Amino acid sequence: MIKVLTVGPIEENTVILTDKSNKFAVVIDPGAEGERIIKGIEGLESVFILATHGHLDHVGQVGFIKEKLNIPFCMNKKDSFLISNELFTGFSTMLGAYPCPEPDIDLKEGDTIEFGDSRLEVIETPGHTPGSVCFYNRDEGYVVVGDTLFKGSVGRTDLPGGDPDLLMESLKKLTKLPDETVVICGHGPKTTIGEEKRSNPFITGRFRLDLW
Repeated sequence: MIKVLTVGPIEENTVILTDKSNKFAVVIDPGAEGERIIKGIEGLESVFILATHGHLDHVGQVGFIKEKLNIPFCMNKKDSFLISNELFTGFSTMLGAYPCPEPDIDLKEGDTIEFGDSRLEVIETPGHTPGSVCFYNRDEGYVVVGDTLFKGSVGRTDLPGGDPDLLMESLKKLTKLPDETVVICGHGPKTTIGEEKRSNPFITGRFRLDLW
């Protein structure tokens, strides 16, 4: 089961995934409203905290969730330099962010994350940040992409560590997934790989990433 909680003042999507038995859960990108996220996983055995990348609006409640549940935090360590970077003056206060710990587990291309009878594959997708990753459930046909890809758009590359050329390569990698794959984005509505291949101007070539 997929539960998306849109949290905080910039409407970031925290994703709670439960396994097929509906007993075990992972929490992806807990960016704000920690108490609400905890309530969203009541009755489940939480296994991991996962982050698609290190921006504060995606990791602002990692410290809180970890303190409450005592479970490992997993992120690509290339983004460790971002977890204490406010990006904008007052961003931490606006989000009600907690200090984010260093990841317990360094996520890399090809890693698998198992929770109950479900499994996620880690796909490295740098560009929005150096350590951006996506979480792909091949059996159930969905991918959690953070800010790498949005419905009709892509993540910005003008923040620390952003790289438009790398993001373009990451988008090409994602478009190799089956067209029917459901895409759960870091902000905004869900989409599918097929829909983005047909209509996303950054993928079709109508817009240039180096001008974004």
